[in-house]
Amino acid sequence: MKVAGLALALLAGTSLTALSSPLGAQAAARIATTLSTAELTALETVRKAVWVDWYSGDSAALHRVLGPELVAISPSVAHWQSLQQSLSASADFKAKGGKLVSVTFDSATAHRFGDVVVLFSQYTVRSENGDKRSTQTGRATEVFVRTNGRWVHTSWHLDRDP
Repeated sequence: MKVAGLALALLAGTSLTALSSPLGAQAAARIATTLSTAELTALETVRKAVWVDWYSGDSAALHRVLGPELVAISPSVAHWQSLQQSLSASADFKAKGGKLVSVTFDSATAHRFGDVVVLFSQYTVRSENGDKRSTQTGRATEVFVRTNGRWVHTSWHLDRDP
């Protein structure tokens, strides 16, 4: 097999050094680009609205911004959720008296791949249910796709800080 690879390399004009170099030694091409300040601000506004709408149980607003292919991974759920399951969980949170107190994001980093943006951040959510308040902090990875001139939220993966 090595002889066949060597013969192909010689025919193609590839050096033996290139054949013996591990793939990890080659620098990967940069594929992510940055967002302008205005684009990032618009995207962060959409992102925050999704969180507020989820905790408020606003299914109509969520339907406008969440993609039908949604994959939602949350720390309190054993398996990921579809759009319908996430909408049901949102409605259930509200029906049980849950309310959002605040949601904030820190340390946001965005990677743009054409019309797709992956947004990484740390989050803090404060909610209440009756007289019980809770705070959840963790990391979020969220995916947005720009389609027909607007951002659509297609997935998130959340974890909690230890």
